Amino acid sequence: MTQEKSVRLTTREMLRRLGAAETIDAVCHVAGISREDFNSWWKSEVTVRVPDMTGPRRVGVTGLVEIERDEWGIPHIFAGTDDDLFFGFGYAMAQDRLFQLDYLRRRATGRLSEVLGPEGLESDTLVRTVGIHRMAAAEEATLPAETRKLLNAFSSGVNAVIEESCDLPPIEFDLL
Repeated sequence: MTQEKSVRLTTREMLRRLGAAETIDAVCHVAGISREDFNSWWKSEVTVRVPDMTGPRRVGVTGLVEIERDEWGIPHIFAGTDDDLFFGFGYAMAQDRLFQLDYLRRRATGRLSEVLGPEGLESDTLVRTVGIHRMAAAEEATLPAETRKLLNAFSSGVNAVIEESCDLPPIEFDLL
């Protein structure tokens, strides 16, 4: 009887296997690690990707924005201008929901298959055929200048979190 030799996997390979619906036990077997080691690795991998939300966060476009989280993790945003307030709102939302924001953006622009592969093609084809992205751009052009300015500040807040987390994006990206 030959014993199957375990193969060491990189973090990325382990995450891809998990994202492809392999069981944790199967990944542990191939990686040659115990379930206890897996649990420790998983906790570390998830923890390192969570944005630092301890203490007040000071960011901003033109002035100081403070983002303080209460005991339940709810952000409370304080700013001197509306632009900075919306920047802080985008920043806090991206800290909490970066993967979801990216997924919805890709869905609305017909670009899901870039991250989902063939599974996203049907949705991409429909969205591009209907032209949701073109309709949204046309609608944006009709918005008052002040509204567009605030939406741009919000987007800048989201983009600031993307810039900060480009080395270690939310774990969902690596599970795909």
